[in-house]
Amino acid sequence: MSDILIVVKDDKLAGTLSTACQDRGAATFRALGAAQALPEISPSGGGRKWDGLILDLSYSQGKPQALVDDFLSANPDIKIVALGRNIEVKTLTGLMRAGIFDFMELPPDPVELTNCLDNLLGRLGPAAKSKAKPGTVNPDRFNNIVGQSVALKKVFRMVDKVAATDSTVMIHGESGTGKELIARAIHQNSPRAERPLIPVNCGAIPEELLEAELFGHEKGAFTNAIRTRIGRFEMADDSTIFLDEIGDMSPKLQVKLLRVLQEHEFERVGGDRVIKVDIRVITATHVDLAKAVEEGRFREDLFYRLNVIPVTMPPLRDRLGDVPLLIDYFLKRFQETRGSEVTGVEQAAMKRLLTYGWPGNVRELENLIERMVTLADENILTVDDLPIKLIEATEGLEPPEIVCAVMSDEAADEDETSGPAVVQAMPEAAPAIQPAGAAASDPVPQAAPSMEAAVMSDSWAFPEEGLDFNALISAYEDKLICGALEAAGGVKNKAANLLGLNRTTLVEKMRKKGLG
Repeated sequence: MSDILIVVKDDKLAGTLSTACQDRGAATFRALGAAQALPEISPSGGGRKWDGLILDLSYSQGKPQALVDDFLSANPDIKIVALGRNIEVKTLTGLMRAGIFDFMELPPDPVELTNCLDNLLGRLGPAAKSKAKPGTVNPDRFNNIVGQSVALKKVFRMVDKVAATDSTVMIHGESGTGKELIARAIHQNSPRAERPLIPVNCGAIPEELLEAELFGHEKGAFTNAIRTRIGRFEMADDSTIFLDEIGDMSPKLQVKLLRVLQEHEFERVGGDRVIKVDIRVITATHVDLAKAVEEGRFREDLFYRLNVIPVTMPPLRDRLGDVPLLIDYFLKRFQETRGSEVTGVEQAAMKRLLTYGWPGNVRELENLIERMVTLADENILTVDDLPIKLIEATEGLEPPEIVCAVMSDEAADEDETSGPAVVQAMPEAAPAIQPAGAAASDPVPQAAPSMEAAVMSDSWAFPEEGLDFNALISAYEDKLICGALEAAGGVKNKAANLLGLNRTTLVEKMRKKGLG
């Protein structure tokens, strides 16, 4: 069992950290200030041997480097996770070079906190074994990826196919679409799931620091390198490394990364010893790397090494039907983490949210819901809670047809009283299939019961030129849908009942066929 010392000022954050560590099998103790913590971590202090330290840099009185140096001098082997607000890049670079394990901005983002503790405790001891059979997708592992859209299910199927392999995966998608969640899903459903995923945001770490972060450094390699430090590739041995925003990596590091992919070996900064690792690499990018290759900004050989299996995360505007599910997820999370009393969104406001284009994708939606929940006066969000920018952007617009499938029963009732929906004209007639002996002038069955009777007839015959089976079935399906809509007065709930479908299935079929 690992022992973690928590030195933070905020009582609620200390409780959250303690619970999170204990859930991962670690023992925790809280020190009330640096003065109390320093004797605790010293090997000569007579206390327990601490494996990790979570340290609030606000105890430093404006000198975070000195505070970290004091702790590392007292115990050079302890792994320090530093927490701070508005830390300058220069200061952070010095802390990383001094040998801290990780840094998180306060207040910590829940996803970043989870990643950080998984990495810290994964290095200190064996991770909990996965309940799922290695290489098989456990549906429960997708709980953090909210959505039921066709586009998202395609991604899930791809995860299912690639998880059991060691193939290199590149996740494409705009910022805020949840690329890291997909990387985690691939890792958690792989044979390497017993070890923690090691994430690195290549775009967030200064270039001069990224090399040491990835490959580690030897003692004395540069100023402030007072001890040897292993890098993220070494941490990811027998596991998976996730390189986010790989398109921001400098040409120099691209060369070193190519060698790691080809040979699975590297040297630490300032060292000459070859270190071999068994790793799986997953990358992500929001830029067009193929275009970057054409422009000479990204190595072509590296691109093909990384893009073995491309996975594309759809933008939120292409899966608007998932917006209500995401909103419900965020509202429940804020109820649990912040004591929010907001429980839902009125229909008028939901209509606006389903019409908006979401350039910032899921991250923008999450931030918006957080803002609305914080400022709301009632327990139901209304149009008045929406920002002016969103109201102006959606003025006079109607949600795309597909999002009607996820509207509440109340919205469906309103749709039923608003008159028939606009439905496109029926498609051209399909090639006629007639019972044997029927004259060409005989009417072709149109209604569903007549068609069923004709198809089941023993005297069924095929034209000599044959049939386009798929086109025929599609055309009859079009006629059935249009006929049901006409009989139901354009109300999709009623039409779905006539067809023996649920409303979601009907609307999705209409979208694919362009029927309305």
